[in-house]
Amino acid sequence: MRMKSKFIYTILLIFLITALSGTSLNKKNTDLISNSYFPRNPDEELVYESSFGETITKYFQEDEFTISSSEADDFKYRQALVIKDDGVYVIETYQFVKIFLFINKEATSKYRKPLLRFPMPLLPGREWEWEGDEYSDGDTNKVKVTGKVLGKEFVKTDAGSFEAIKIESLVEGSSDLKNRVTEWYAEDIGLIKAKVIIEGGGIMGFVRDLLGYGTIEFELKEIRKQ
Repeated sequence: MRMKSKFIYTILLIFLITALSGTSLNKKNTDLISNSYFPRNPDEELVYESSFGETITKYFQEDEFTISSSEADDFKYRQALVIKDDGVYVIETYQFVKIFLFINKEATSKYRKPLLRFPMPLLPGREWEWEGDEYSDGDTNKVKVTGKVLGKEFVKTDAGSFEAIKIESLVEGSSDLKNRVTEWYAEDIGLIKAKVIIEGGGIMGFVRDLLGYGTIEFELKEIRKQ
């Protein structure tokens, strides 16, 4: 059965877009990144306990993009990101889910108008909204993202206790697609914890219906030096 992937902001998305880098490596952008909630640490791996099992996230530079790559045994998630003075943007997203034995589902989505992942700087109470088209497997889908920075909280995981900033996002798209994303980021580390509630369709809706994942979670358990 052929499924349309309407957008993949979720997974983390969701997730998994924790480290960010500028379109150029000048001192201004480097200082902004190193002091943000999204440090680019190419010498580290972030290890998460997730709904897909142990997931490892790494970051590297590829031309003008920073690549966020997350993998578990049955799950892959990759995003090409750029940073501008006003925010962090998604250019392309790839995700793969192993459903059962030799049954897999994968999709690549691109955005002609870069998808605003987060505005910069992240300040409590700040809100944002983005609307645009997602192109996936020959289909064009309308996507709307709204988000808000809620404030700071202390979060405890197996990796330690962190003061983190909490962010909530709602992603809506064609065919009743809707995902609610809550994320916690700590300075100089990145994503500490994430929770995605799947209410609509797309590839994650397919996984939900088939495997029973109504909620997908990630929690940092280790920071591993490469």
